[in-house]
Amino acid sequence: MFFGVALGLIFLIAFSQSPEKPLQSSSPQCFSEFKAEIRPYAEQLLNRIKEDLKNKVPEDYIKEVLCRKELSFSPEIMLKSLTWREVNLPYHQFFEKERLKRAKSFIKENIELLNALEQHFQVDKEVIVSIFLIETDLGRKTGRHRVLNTFFSLALTGEEDLFKIYLQNQPEIDFSNETVKKRWEKRSNWAYKELLYFLEIAYKNQWDPFEIKGSIFGAFGYPQFVPKSYVVYGYDWDGDGKVDLYSISDALASIANYLQKEGYKIASERAEKKRIIMKYNISEPYAETVLKIADTLKNLSLTQNNELRGN
Repeated sequence: MFFGVALGLIFLIAFSQSPEKPLQSSSPQCFSEFKAEIRPYAEQLLNRIKEDLKNKVPEDYIKEVLCRKELSFSPEIMLKSLTWREVNLPYHQFFEKERLKRAKSFIKENIELLNALEQHFQVDKEVIVSIFLIETDLGRKTGRHRVLNTFFSLALTGEEDLFKIYLQNQPEIDFSNETVKKRWEKRSNWAYKELLYFLEIAYKNQWDPFEIKGSIFGAFGYPQFVPKSYVVYGYDWDGDGKVDLYSISDALASIANYLQKEGYKIASERAEKKRIIMKYNISEPYAETVLKIADTLKNLSLTQNNELRGN
């Protein structure tokens, strides 16, 4: 009897003094496709999302979505985000004759809509079309990455211990550099907020969240909006009760609404227009390209009109 009690006490003491165990997932049915070291962090993120979307999105819906097999974790998105250089993008491609010809034809085919948008929002129709051309090649290329997975991955790599696993063999990313670390922190916090917006939008619109695809950094639709931009700037031009960024009228109206809300005025000086366009995409080469294409399209229209008049 004494021996049994003593042995029990020894085991009790041994277990109570054992090192703290790694975090373990409490929902084995979720994240089953993930590696073992990822699951506990994914579980933590799931619980955080449920708490932050309380009274906005049902908990059962959140769990159902985030426990689906289609959910994936791609740490390389954050790695690419930290080395991304907007200035290196080949903006010259948008001045190719074939693209400009298609943009000109698009204006001609949609002139009634574009004139109405220009009048309503006081945004140059050529600027609207220029942005549409640059963002998705007039709707041809809207992206192939699942938006939910993108924001989930960026948010999850906000866990420093987890992210450091994937920093190995990445000499171009100096995580000891305070600027790099702040950028990583800012990016993951931003992505988490966008993830919340996206889940709320998908729930309200009854979307299959895994069917919405976009850029590698989560922009989707013809205007390439992130979820918060959809909420703030999305515009239901056709009046069907919903904002559809894959509808020409809603998409173009949303681009115009974005610029108008940020202060764009058709009568403004070029420098002021450039400043506003840089709020759409924080890139000087981008804004310059938008304005140059818009000028080119205006000049093409003037030339065509003069030819029709016989001038």
